[in-house]
Amino acid sequence: MDISSQQGPLNPFPTAAAPLERDVPQARFWTLALLVTGLALLLRLPLLSSRSLWLDETYSAWFAAVPLHALWTSVPLYETHPPFYYTLLKGWIALFGNGEAAMRSLSVLASVATVFALPAGARLARLGARAEGVALLAALFLAVNAASIQYAQQARPYAIQALAGSLAVFFAGMLVLSFVRPAPGARRWLWIVGLAVGAGLTMWLHNTGVFAALGLWTGMTVALLAATPGPRRPQILAVALAGIGALLVWSPFIPMLLKQHAAMAHLSYWIRFTPRNVTAAWTVISGGQVLHYPVALLVLLGFAWLWKHARAHFWLAACVLVLPILALAGYSYFVKPVFLSRLFLWLGPLGMVLLALGVMTLPARGRLPAVAVVLALSAYAVVGFYRSHTEDWRGMLAQVARDNRPGDLVLAFPNEVQMPVAYYMKTGPAVAYLPGPFPALHLPRTYTGNSGAPNIAPEDVAHIRALTAGHRRVWLIERLANLYDPGGIVMNELGSRYRLVRTIEGNGATIRLYVSAN
Repeated sequence: MDISSQQGPLNPFPTAAAPLERDVPQARFWTLALLVTGLALLLRLPLLSSRSLWLDETYSAWFAAVPLHALWTSVPLYETHPPFYYTLLKGWIALFGNGEAAMRSLSVLASVATVFALPAGARLARLGARAEGVALLAALFLAVNAASIQYAQQARPYAIQALAGSLAVFFAGMLVLSFVRPAPGARRWLWIVGLAVGAGLTMWLHNTGVFAALGLWTGMTVALLAATPGPRRPQILAVALAGIGALLVWSPFIPMLLKQHAAMAHLSYWIRFTPRNVTAAWTVISGGQVLHYPVALLVLLGFAWLWKHARAHFWLAACVLVLPILALAGYSYFVKPVFLSRLFLWLGPLGMVLLALGVMTLPARGRLPAVAVVLALSAYAVVGFYRSHTEDWRGMLAQVARDNRPGDLVLAFPNEVQMPVAYYMKTGPAVAYLPGPFPALHLPRTYTGNSGAPNIAPEDVAHIRALTAGHRRVWLIERLANLYDPGGIVMNELGSRYRLVRTIEGNGATIRLYVSAN
């Protein structure tokens, strides 16, 4: 049955008589939606303040404290992320403080709102009983999705981008539907404006958001051309207007992006991309490695249903889910390796919708077992996240602040270690950053992570000797020494004149205490 033959003004799903597809009374529907949202909140609260910020989160705290003018003018010249998230966080901190839980709660709010948006969008858009059942089930799956929980607990832009990206996908789907099944009073302008704002914000929240826009507009174009009847001029106009709107929303950042791209072209990037890294994107979408195959199977069933009953939305979902991953993989393979699994968190809600649709295509007796398997595997992945460890800057730096003695010297490299030190070590000895305080710009040496954090070079030996002269004890704080000091210049120099007496490991970062051998 083709979607154009279905009944109802805006219903892409036929309303069969199976138990899970009957109309849910309004009060019960919103109760279920709120219960699932409450579950999402409860799962995102543990560890919110007990776990130390890791380096990237201290970057967020650092840039949120920069004056607003500098944040939008000089910072984008060396920071590889747009200033939009830092600006949001600056306002959030002004209201709630800069503690770990306070900063992370902005991401928690966005993640929980994304869960609620799935059923709310289906009900408010009057998509029908089956769509509402799918949306409620998708919300449940997203609520227990370990990747969604993980990034909801980070003071980084990914959870907010997931909210913006999921709204953009929803509005794109509704815009396509308005041409698939034209109806009196169809709110096409609402879908155009919502898509423009959602896609524009998705791009504002991370530089790679342009790949999300590629998937969205390619998907809409293919959907309308391949599976949607009717005159083409209104379709072209609607898609073009939404694209122009998204471009206008995003346009203030374009000059900054060009400058960032020029700076990144000179970076010796730390990522080593291989085509097999593509599976990491699916790990984030599905919620964990243990869910790879079960979720993939059910998502394929969801796609099969769309192919049969809603061809236009099959093409839209396929392009949105696949193209950004392949395009970013191609960019990483041929241009610059920037492929990170967390960049695809925004595809998680779409993945959960397709997963829920796949469950709903099963025979009635198979649905509950399928849901139980997905929830059980999700719980396993969530517990694994709760038990995992991240960089313990709070614990490590507390030991330095407690155990330092008068006359101690603290050296740190790369200089981006300045962010966690500034956040956690309010008291204690002064710290000398190698080769200089962040940002150390335009030095004639290799830059690995960003344009403000240069690598160690042989000429730093004289500087280290001058700094350590007269100091009997030297603390060394380092992170990823194999990337920023592959020749071991700093540790070789200290090891030639000092004796290593203590090592503090912090799950990716290390602090060493050297004492003079004399």
